[in-house]
This record gives sequence, C-alpha cells and structure tokens, in this order.
Amino acid sequence: MLHTISPQDMREMERAFLDGTGYPSILLMEHAAQAVVDCLARYAPAGSRVLFVCGGGNNGGDGCAAARIWMQRGGKADVWLERIPSKMKGDAGVNASLLSVCGAGMTILYGEAPEIPAGCTAIVDALYGTGLSRELEGAALSAVRAMNASGLPVIAVDMPSGVDGATGGIAGGGEAVQAAATVTFHRAKHGHMLFPGRRLTGELTIADIGILPEWDGAQGIDVLEAEDAAALLPMRARDAHKGTFGHVLLVAGSEGMTGAACLSAQAALRSGAGLVTAACCAPVRIPMQTLVPCAMAKVVCGGAALDAGAAMALYQISKDKRALAIGPGLGQEEGTWRAIAQLIASDIPKVIDADALNLLAAHGGKVGKNTVLTPHPGEMARLCGVTAKEILLSPVEYAQQLAQDYDCCVLLKGATTVIVRGEDVTMNVTGCEAMATGGSGDVLTGVIAALLAQGISPMDAARAGAYYHGIAGESAEKKLGSRAVTAWDVCDALRIE
Repeated sequence: MLHTISPQDMREMERAFLDGTGYPSILLMEHAAQAVVDCLARYAPAGSRVLFVCGGGNNGGDGCAAARIWMQRGGKADVWLERIPSKMKGDAGVNASLLSVCGAGMTILYGEAPEIPAGCTAIVDALYGTGLSRELEGAALSAVRAMNASGLPVIAVDMPSGVDGATGGIAGGGEAVQAAATVTFHRAKHGHMLFPGRRLTGELTIADIGILPEWDGAQGIDVLEAEDAAALLPMRARDAHKGTFGHVLLVAGSEGMTGAACLSAQAALRSGAGLVTAACCAPVRIPMQTLVPCAMAKVVCGGAALDAGAAMALYQISKDKRALAIGPGLGQEEGTWRAIAQLIASDIPKVIDADALNLLAAHGGKVGKNTVLTPHPGEMARLCGVTAKEILLSPVEYAQQLAQDYDCCVLLKGATTVIVRGEDVTMNVTGCEAMATGGSGDVLTGVIAALLAQGISPMDAARAGAYYHGIAGESAEKKLGSRAVTAWDVCDALRIE
C-alpha cells in the first residue's frame, strides 16, 4: 500500500527526526540531490548540459546540490538562482556557495527569465517544493513559463513549482511547471495524486533520503495498488453455489434510461454476484431480459418510471437480498423518491448512485447502515450545498464531511477517486480518460453492489470496486483507443480476481 503524507506532516516529521537523532540535515539534502540526479540521468545524456532553476529555500538547496553532483559526474550545469548565495540560509546556502567552487554558470533571477542556455538537454525545477500556497509571480513565474516553453524534459524536485503539495491545486489558480518526472522524498504527497497536480507531476519517483521508518507516524492517505485490491476479495470455494455469492437487487432504469439499468446489472454479474434481480418499471423489462439474460427482471410499476405505488413491492422484494444498488437511470420525480425512500433508509448493504443521489439531496433524510454513496462532483455539490468547483478544490475534505454527515462510506468519483469512511481515506488512481463516457458510473455501481453481496464491507467494496473498475477502463482503452470506448466495453473488460 502506498501512503501519502501532507507537506505539513512531512516537515514536522523531518524536524523531529533531525532533533531526536542528531542526524545532519545537510546529509538529507545530499541524499535528496543524489536521487534527483539519478532520475535526471534517465532524461539527459551523460556529460550533457542541464539547467537547474533554484529557489531560495531548501528546495533550491536540493537543486544546487544536484547541480554540483551532476558536474561531479561529468556533466555541465547552468544555474538560475532566485537569490544570491550569500542570502540563502542554512544547508541551502552551503550548497549554493559550493557551486562557484565547482565552476557552475550562475544567473540571478531579478525580472524576466533569460533565454534557456544553448545546448541544454534537460531542466531541473527546484524553485519551490511542497509548501507553496500562493500564486507564482515575478521572476519565478517568468522562469516557470520559460521551462514550460522550452520543449525540454523538466525534472521537478519534490513537487512541480506552482502546485500545492496538500491539494494538488495550482497555487492561487495561476500557472505551474509541467514536469516530465518528479522526485519526491520519503513518501508521496497528497498533491501528487490529486488533479491537476497528478497530471503535472509526470513520472513519480519516491526516494529514500535516510529518515528511519520508526520516526514516521503520520497517517496520510492510502493509495491502492494491485496487491492491496486483490487482498480485499474473499476466497471463492470450489463447492460454492450461486447463493454463496449473494443476490443483488438493482433498483434502476426508467423510460429512455433503460441502458443504465442494463449496465449496472451486467457489471454486477461480471463482478461475481451469484444472482441479480432488477426491480423496475415496465419499459425496462424487455431491454433487461434481452441485453442481460443472466439477470432477472421484476416489474413493480407499470408506468414510465417508479412511483409511490411501487414502495411496498420494493420493500417485499428486498427482504432476502444481500445487497442493493439504487439509482442509475431512475429519473427524479417525487414519486420515485417515495418508491425508494424506505430502501435508502434500510440497513441492507447498498450502493446509492446517480438519480437516487439527486433525490436524496432534494428530499433529505438518513441513509441506513452499510451504505456507499458514489457521487460525481456535480452530485456531491448538490449533497453538500456548494458548487462543483468548490468540491474539486477540496475533494478529500468534502468527502470526509459528507461521510460524517450521513455516517456512511463516500466514494467521490473523478480522475482520482476519493473514498472515505470515518477516519479512513483512500485514493484510487486507476482509470483513464477513455472512461469519460456516459454509463461508466452505472458500471461502477454494479461492481460495488456485487462485492457487497459477497460479504465485503462497504469501505472495502468501494475501494476494490474503484480499483478494478479503473483497471477495466485501462484494458478497454488498450484494446480500442481512448475515443472508441463505451461503458459496455468497460463492463466487458471487468476482471476481478
């Protein structure tokens, strides 16, 4: 399991380690610089000229040390400094002063950045690290623009300059470095995993700089990897039968939105549910029986969408079900809410998505125990009473707040998915742009419902579901390309094992 750490926790932990052990801080900077140069060597030929753009703090000190090491390995270094070496403090000042001894070409940034030196093969961005929260301006902004316009690979030190290490946002809404690669230290930071920081980070290397593990007690955020997702899945016994793997009740679909129900049902079957029954209005039955013949369909309403008259039938059907999936394609009529409200409040393990989320936001009320809410940012905004832009700026915080308000698991969908239950926070980074197509969320609903039916806890079902849903999207993209993938292709690509 990959565990991120906040920039603040990283600073506090590093300071405690240095104070508690007497370990020389300049050695941490040396280890960091060596890791940067090791990464740089993958992008710049040995002995070539490299530009190092260095700020006035410790991030700049890392860059100055990296320039020295690059020269010691036979390379040529040009250095842009935000401050003169005599104004740089501590270890950063020591490493900046050593550059003149090594014969590096140094330029102090006062206004507009100069031309990139001729013959440079790469750039090291060491202007700012993980703690920047203000918009870039002046010489620093000019230097960032020059790096981005150069066409050269940029290797960022700890965090691409301009990216907030805690949120992944661009500080102040301005500009930031687009790195080909980023070398961060000890643990990945939250901002490496959250967009747009994740996109700007490029290839991420996590370097050990010598901090002993026993000094690291920061909780951070979990990021799922393949072995973590696999470990969440229950064993499937050789003598199992369809009842062993649970019966999912899918409450979905309406006239004109039958596909949403079919996608969820097929995904639940592909994800290991023993049985799937769609409780639906009349227009959904024939498409369901035609497109998903392995699922059952029970008509509980003769109209174009579920209405209040279906409530009792839904309640009766749900009694012996292991898990519920409620919402895809239901529509948002008040009668539909009356039909599903009792199920929403029940304690049967369930996933609530799409129109059911919008109805919950409009009508309020509680959700039962063992519930997973799966909003996208727009649905999340309606549930939280804010704008989608605000959700995107602080996805972890809003997911935590909603999980607390409803006392449930929340899965906030996005290019990086945030999954929260109580104090536990997980991010999922599988998936791709090919999944930005109608119906992808309906597939995820079916996946999570199937995992719930197999006895997995809501948090683990959400985590494993998000991971394997993303892997399916990646597989479909490899086969069809990013533009041709449909949600049905994602469903067909599901392999949960």
